[in-house]
Amino acid sequence: MAYDVFLVSAIEDRDMAKLVARRLRSLKFKVWFDQKQVDNTFDAKDARNAGNSKHMLVMWSEHAVKSDWVRAAASVGHSRPGMLAQVSVDKTIPYEPFKSDKRFSIEGMTSRKTPEGFYKLIEELGQRDGRSDLREWMGYGSKDEEAREDWLTAHPDDPLAIDAKKKREKAMGIKPAPAAETASAAALAKASVKPHVASSGPGQRPTSSAAPATSDPLGMGWGTIAAVGAAVFAMFFLSWIFRSQTITAPVYAGAPGVGNAYVLQEACPAGQVPASLMKVLEPGPIVNDTEEPEPEN
Repeated sequence: MAYDVFLVSAIEDRDMAKLVARRLRSLKFKVWFDQKQVDNTFDAKDARNAGNSKHMLVMWSEHAVKSDWVRAAASVGHSRPGMLAQVSVDKTIPYEPFKSDKRFSIEGMTSRKTPEGFYKLIEELGQRDGRSDLREWMGYGSKDEEAREDWLTAHPDDPLAIDAKKKREKAMGIKPAPAAETASAAALAKASVKPHVASSGPGQRPTSSAAPATSDPLGMGWGTIAAVGAAVFAMFFLSWIFRSQTITAPVYAGAPGVGNAYVLQEACPAGQVPASLMKVLEPGPIVNDTEEPEPEN
């Protein structure tokens, strides 16, 4: 979240800081102010919030000049041109480089008393943000309704006028206009709704408010048809390539080629070949199958 004012004060000046923050917020300035601050360490979270703020308002006092947190925050604001704004709670003068910068005195400020220095501070902040006539607005009381309405009409882009418009619309029950992201999402949801089908009398076909969409009677798109055709073509092509290749039966050399042969395995010393290894086939008995066998008795 972006802030208009990053408010810096010592812990001892917290009551005065609350009053300043309340006055700034009544003028629709977005103020960062840590009411529960308990230490003087300017940590990464403080640096991030200060970086997300347009202005840094430092409240100098006898306690602030001794606070490490105030000095660290003021140094961050001073490092960014046009960011730092200063007020004095008492007559304490800060050290350099803050001593030479412009400061507005709010000494003696209460809920019923507004010093001249606070008016000048508001004019300074308003001028930086492009807001004019804020001092005039602060001079109106609760009975100056007509003057306040005229001021809001003359400054329609001021945060005060925008806030007043929102309150009037809320009181009248008018819903605020949706943001750009919300409007886009609503338009997309509306486009995704199915068209309304009007009812028809007997013997008549139902009519739709939207134009009929063309569809594939087979339930398949052109992409699916092309993929199936490519697969069929690939199958025929592969079958044509491998159609003429012969399948060779495996030959097992370890099996004996003759019925009465056997494989002889014999171990021998290294470097010697036994003669028995040269004997592969052992001849069997010679059978004369040219003569008729003798009859058995």
